[in-house]
Amino acid sequence: MRGLDGAKILVTGADGAIGRAVVARLNEEGARVAALDLHKPEQDGLACAVAADVTSEEGMIAATATASEALGGIDGLVAMAGIQASAPTHELGLDTFRKVLDVGAVGTFLAVKSVLPGMLAQGGGRIITFGSTAAVCSAPQLAAYAAAKGAVLQFTRSVAVEYAGRGIRANCLCPGGVETPMLAAIDAARVGPDHFKEGHPIGRYAAPAEIASVVSFLLSDESSFVLGATVMADGGYSIG
Repeated sequence: MRGLDGAKILVTGADGAIGRAVVARLNEEGARVAALDLHKPEQDGLACAVAADVTSEEGMIAATATASEALGGIDGLVAMAGIQASAPTHELGLDTFRKVLDVGAVGTFLAVKSVLPGMLAQGGGRIITFGSTAAVCSAPQLAAYAAAKGAVLQFTRSVAVEYAGRGIRANCLCPGGVETPMLAAIDAARVGPDHFKEGHPIGRYAAPAEIASVVSFLLSDESSFVLGATVMADGGYSIG
């Protein structure tokens, strides 16, 4: 993709299945990548690997500073750290609800907040947050996850409007089902028909590499007029 060769990108949630695919794709494009996760990622081709808790403001400030020093600045952020919980809402524990929002919504806020000063100082940057079909479509037993992803979506739109005039493009990528261990575990525990998978008109889940290709596009110069967008990469789930 045009504009990614030599780009300096920080990826949070980099050690998950989608995160690893994103890192691999960015490496292929010639970007320099700093990978961040709760435990230090071990992947080939990294310019920097950082362990940090995205829910800790102090930890994210320190981790971002480490990544920025290693990269020589940060041109782009891919904020994808998140967790999921599935349960009937009347049985959902408050601690679980708070944890899902803390990692998904607060963690995204802290990641974005930590890179904004550097992006403002250098006159621009690109931010991709990770929403979900749950941010725009109703689904049972996903109250915490839907709340977190809905918050991420609206937060991203706000950031996009606030900083567009200062050279920063923010967009929210909303995947549908992706072939990951997390989704496989959810499917295995599902009782009754798999309406989620059946709800994808394309007839399948995405491979992580397919989501990574959309990330690559949104970080590149090819998407220069895409701003504040809800980018659905969901195999048609949201229109089914």
